[in-house]
Amino acid sequence: MSDLSTLTRLCPPPASPPPPTDWPSVEEGLGQTLPADYKNLIDTYGSGGFWDFLRLYQPHAPTEWVDITGPMPTVIRSQLEEDRAQQKNPVPCTPQHLFAMGVTDNGEHLFWITDPEDSPEQWTIAINEARGPRWFTYHGTLTQFLTALLTKTINVPMFPDDLQALTPLFQPDP
Repeated sequence: MSDLSTLTRLCPPPASPPPPTDWPSVEEGLGQTLPADYKNLIDTYGSGGFWDFLRLYQPHAPTEWVDITGPMPTVIRSQLEEDRAQQKNPVPCTPQHLFAMGVTDNGEHLFWITDPEDSPEQWTIAINEARGPRWFTYHGTLTQFLTALLTKTINVPMFPDDLQALTPLFQPDP
């Protein structure tokens, strides 16, 4: 069973498929190839949130705050670079290798560590504590990460303690 099949079994996607995404155009605009599992995940679930808590950035999202092609990934990277220059909150790698791809309702940001840059299938996931210095890293795809959260095989220390006790749910945007 594929990772996406496992995830959709645990947390069903919306009954109506989302509109198709022109991935070559998105990647050209970003100047970056994105992981195949991410593209499949977005093509399956569309815009919305897991547990009404975790939102993935994606192309053409309802607001610029969760649009992967919008200003947020660049704004967040700039903040991390400034923090690093001022020797504030530690960063697990060079900020240039952090690509913001999600956010929680508490303000934690999810990133890909884009190293090696030309091998998106090998990228690591990193999560930064909201307004804090802690980082959590996960070595696997985004789909594997979500599945691990749903099956309670990982615990992200900065996520709410009761998150994994909630019924798996994906709530599409209206």
